[in-house]
Amino acid sequence: MALDEAARLQPHEVQVLNMEASQHLAALRSGRVDAVVTFEPLAGAMRAEGYVDLFSSRQMPGDIVDVLVVHARTKLHGYRPPAYWDRIAQIRAAVALPVIANGEVWSVADAERCLQESGCDALMLGRGIVADPGLALAIRAADAPAHPAAQAVGWDHIQPLLAHFWHLTAQHVAPRHRPGRLKQWLYQLCRRHPQAQALWDRLRTENDPRAVQALLLSGAASA
Repeated sequence: MALDEAARLQPHEVQVLNMEASQHLAALRSGRVDAVVTFEPLAGAMRAEGYVDLFSSRQMPGDIVDVLVVHARTKLHGYRPPAYWDRIAQIRAAVALPVIANGEVWSVADAERCLQESGCDALMLGRGIVADPGLALAIRAADAPAHPAAQAVGWDHIQPLLAHFWHLTAQHVAPRHRPGRLKQWLYQLCRRHPQAQALWDRLRTENDPRAVQALLLSGAASA
């Protein structure tokens, strides 16, 4: 709403397009879009080409808070464990921003150790919550033992989510790429759920989206 007001536009006059941040500058150059919501250093590259700021989050103090999320590995490390959570503590000591820790948090025990070694009071979950959709609830329950224990997110909860994910994928992804998107999630789920492993074994070499959909809807995903 604040951006609409800055541009003197009404909400119904704005059409929103979803695209990767790396595509923003090209979209402006081609005239595909008239404005983008972006961030540094991309915003600086746009200013260098003559584009101007319509609105800045600095005009909303207290409504938008900058934080720094640190993944406790370098690009050279890739996804190879371990994550160096203790190094995050050094970053916390050097910056004034709130720091959020990330990397190799697959369980409640990992979360507790990450918070202890990093000195942070907040986490960002990545692949851990993809592999275990109930992980955040379990971490919150462990952090507040006075509250009722979180109900485990079992395969009976995940199975309908897989079907829903497939439905959403079918709306936005070309048919030939749909099986791959599902398999990416399924592969991560195999870390925790044997039913996911059984389904993965059946779908691993299947690239026909019609066959994948038929398998999901047939109830085979509950095997």
